Amino acid sequence: MGQLPLVNDATAWKGADYANDRSWIYTLAATEVEALAQAAGHCLARGLGITDITAADFPLGRMAPVIAGWATEINHGRGFVLVKGLPQERFSNDEVRAMFWGIGLHLGKPVSQNSYGDMLGDVYDEGVKLGARVRGYRTNQLLRFHSDRCDMVGLLCARQARDGGLSSLVSSTRVWNEVVQHRPEYAAPLMKGYYYVSVEEGGAVVPRRVPVYSIENGVVSCRILRNTIETARKMGHADYSDLEEAALEYMDGLVNRDDLRLDMMLERGDMQFINNYTTLHARTEFVDYPEPERKRWMVRLWLHSFGLRRPRRRDVFPDYEGVEKTLRR
Repeated sequence: MGQLPLVNDATAWKGADYANDRSWIYTLAATEVEALAQAAGHCLARGLGITDITAADFPLGRMAPVIAGWATEINHGRGFVLVKGLPQERFSNDEVRAMFWGIGLHLGKPVSQNSYGDMLGDVYDEGVKLGARVRGYRTNQLLRFHSDRCDMVGLLCARQARDGGLSSLVSSTRVWNEVVQHRPEYAAPLMKGYYYVSVEEGGAVVPRRVPVYSIENGVVSCRILRNTIETARKMGHADYSDLEEAALEYMDGLVNRDDLRLDMMLERGDMQFINNYTTLHARTEFVDYPEPERKRWMVRLWLHSFGLRRPRRRDVFPDYEGVEKTLRR
């Protein structure tokens, strides 16, 4: 398969790199919070539904260069940013969601997250379990390291769980480097990929093999839905060679390695933005409070990024424009 490239840019970080480096965290100043709140307030006062708000409706003012800097870091730098300092207790749920949506509009174009066409998703435990028709965000179960089906994913913490729900990131390009440098025989099976089945309501259960890594013009990109691979296996759709099994197990070990992984507990008002081609994310199992109004609640954005750092791969990433709306509630 020729010479395998190593990734030498900022995306190939290790979690240990940030042990004493907080450059990946941006804390909003009071004046920046006010600018966001003012923009959101104007939109809501006009009677706009949150997902009807456009970028023109939500001018950034003094926040414009700040959010442009986040976009540069996500698209061309390390591939992620954590934003803190939004005092959620000061605002209504609609105000907070409008601020999050407004920020997203200046990072990319929102795309549908499920077969119902939801553009601003609510992530909480619905009391269901992972399966061919149940995606992990609807459960309280462990979400193994994965990428979402979009260029960029944003996650806002509206409420924390009683216990658990730790968020973790890992550089998929750093993992690639580890494979190339130490177990290059695993590159071919990872590029061949593993079987997936539909996890959308109303979708056909048709197994298809999806590459974990792809290379175009020397640029390494990653996509993996680790829980979905296991769903296909449990349904009997996957039959792998010893080499394919070993490659997947090796990657599992790498993404969970202490020196590669970056852990964070998202607090109320925190916003996390991730480049899905270079950064994988995971979540530990969690336990909720018994009261419905205290249950863990995240708000999610899927974005078609402005100024994307990499070529489009229609053969490998055909669904990174969002999930087709096929159902009505």
